[in-house]
Amino acid sequence: MALDEHLPDGPSRRALLRTAGAGIAAGSSLLLAGCGGAAKPRRKLVAGSDPVAVRDEDIAVLNEVLDLENEAIASYEAGIQLLSGHGRAAAAQFLGQELAHATKLESTIRAAGAKPHPPRSSYPLGNPSDEAAVLRQLSTTEASLVNAYLLAIPKLTPGWLRAVAAGILANESQHVSVLRMLRGRPPVPGAFVTAAE
Repeated sequence: MALDEHLPDGPSRRALLRTAGAGIAAGSSLLLAGCGGAAKPRRKLVAGSDPVAVRDEDIAVLNEVLDLENEAIASYEAGIQLLSGHGRAAAAQFLGQELAHATKLESTIRAAGAKPHPPRSSYPLGNPSDEAAVLRQLSTTEASLVNAYLLAIPKLTPGWLRAVAAGILANESQHVSVLRMLRGRPPVPGAFVTAAE
């Protein structure tokens, strides 16, 4: 049932809709003005045509997820050799996507005038000895990434940064689904994206 079915015809209907639209616009402006906190911006970045402030806190959050992306890259590079068939093909594709995520995070951090964390020289990846163990490890790594992005998104101030993180989160969730399927589990276990199995 449409809302306009209950509104009278003619000028009063138009006036009601105009007033409601103005009220929504004013409320949205107040809501957006209240977002973001009082932290000092690092530098203005341009997303589209609007300058958007990036805070030191945003950089710290981006570097945290970058650290996990670099660990995921190391996991895929180390584990891909023990995979075969569909598992190897998926891992190769996911490695490329993790590299793209890391590159995007690094370039965003640099554009804000900050320094991205470099990859560590080594990561505690354990010693998976067969395909099943590698798939388990990659699943754990991807679940950690999903959790990290779920926690990061509400901490980021500029909306466009949240959009970047949400896009990466969606891709990490796809990785989790495919890895679950490769392990013989239901690819989509629930209606909500979480880091839990």
